[in-house]
Amino acid sequence: MTKRILISLLFLITCITISAQSNAITASEDTTINVIAWFNKNDTTEYTYKKQVTVINDDDTTRTNSIEHDFRVNVVDSTSDGYRLQYRTLSWKADNEQDSLRYGFQMAIGGDKPLVFTTNEYGQIEHLENWREIRNESMPGIMTFFDVIFAKHPGLDSIMPKRNLINLIKLGMNSENEVKDLFPSMISLFSLHGRSFTIGLTHNDAPANGCGYPVESTTIVSYEKADTADAETHDGDYVIRNNATMTMSGSDTKELASTMAGVFLSEATANKLDSIIGDSLNVPLEIRVLTDYHYFYSGWPKQIRKQTIVKLGDIMTKVTTENIEWNRYRWNEYDNDNDDGDAKSL
Repeated sequence: MTKRILISLLFLITCITISAQSNAITASEDTTINVIAWFNKNDTTEYTYKKQVTVINDDDTTRTNSIEHDFRVNVVDSTSDGYRLQYRTLSWKADNEQDSLRYGFQMAIGGDKPLVFTTNEYGQIEHLENWREIRNESMPGIMTFFDVIFAKHPGLDSIMPKRNLINLIKLGMNSENEVKDLFPSMISLFSLHGRSFTIGLTHNDAPANGCGYPVESTTIVSYEKADTADAETHDGDYVIRNNATMTMSGSDTKELASTMAGVFLSEATANKLDSIIGDSLNVPLEIRVLTDYHYFYSGWPKQIRKQTIVKLGDIMTKVTTENIEWNRYRWNEYDNDNDDGDAKSL
């Protein structure tokens, strides 16, 4: 049991961001593609986000979970300095109780309240205007979420105290950037805006942002031929593909595991685990991230696909596949065809 918990904690690495290598916006258009938003007030685009997780552990069993939600982004203001974007969850579903509870937690952070993001002139997200309101109004839902979890699993508190988790959540929602990062769908859509990419293939070896571990990265940039009348094809006007791999030595893996155990687990459990970490987790950790971004020339993303493969020696492999796909739009015309009421389960 403790071994499974510790391995699971290894997958909560949040400091590692592996993305396509890029530069600041450049004036040249012959050899580069600039990801820039050319939005109009009242532009409205709806997306479907799907996430599937597959875990293969050391006894060769496979467990697959999935989550899906629909959300709407509309431009509520457009100026020479940037845009104000409203994000609202329309519906959601999960295929099992565990993910329903987990996604219920995410819904508690913001719930049916629209989020208001601001961007610079390129469409790069800068602020979440109502982050304090979102944080304050979500806390009762977060408390309820953990009450349900710990009521279902009474022994969990002795291993991972509820008070510690709640304090970590509060600490993790103590600034605008931390609250903003809790909405990965929106962040993913606009993560490359304001950047310039060289057309063709480029290769880069550099430390991962914020962690210092080596990353090998290859980026391919090319044009496509979008059909705005066909929501089924993933093609946009251009595509940016990236393949990045980060590796950690066995000693680094042990150190990370020990640190995370001390943060999340009770003192007694963490001390007990420290004594077995040297034997059970002295293995390399590899994280591979495959992404492709398909954009319209207007700057609206058509589709974003991301697959994260985490391999912990021969002990366990975790594959997370995420897909955000455009499925409905009203550009330069506010879309009020659907009710903007409370988010509902599909």
